[in-house]
Amino acid sequence: MVLDVRRSAPLHTEIRGSKSHALVILSGELDVSTAGQLYEELATLSREGAIHVALDLTDLELIDSTGISVVIAEHKRTASAGGELIILNPHRNARRVFEVAGLMDVLDILPPSRPVEDAP
Repeated sequence: MVLDVRRSAPLHTEIRGSKSHALVILSGELDVSTAGQLYEELATLSREGAIHVALDLTDLELIDSTGISVVIAEHKRTASAGGELIILNPHRNARRVFEVAGLMDVLDILPPSRPVEDAP
């Protein structure tokens, strides 16, 4: 028996920036099969001197625990270099993964969560 796994949405990255600043636009899925790709791309940015990194998750359809580990590693790397990591526009599902992982108060996530209004 052969298991044939097909990906419907591989990870696509677009990187914009200069010297110490980078915007990394992600689309598709950041999971166990694509996390290594992002990790290597972020490592390349680090070697090139980027310490201020923004991850735009507007079009990221899925993130799993492996993807979260890459985000945490990048957060630690940028902080240790005197920079910062900012997460931009996570989908509702991605935001929920950050919440469950207890990362909402650790990572800079923009826009911030909106408080739920109390019912009248």
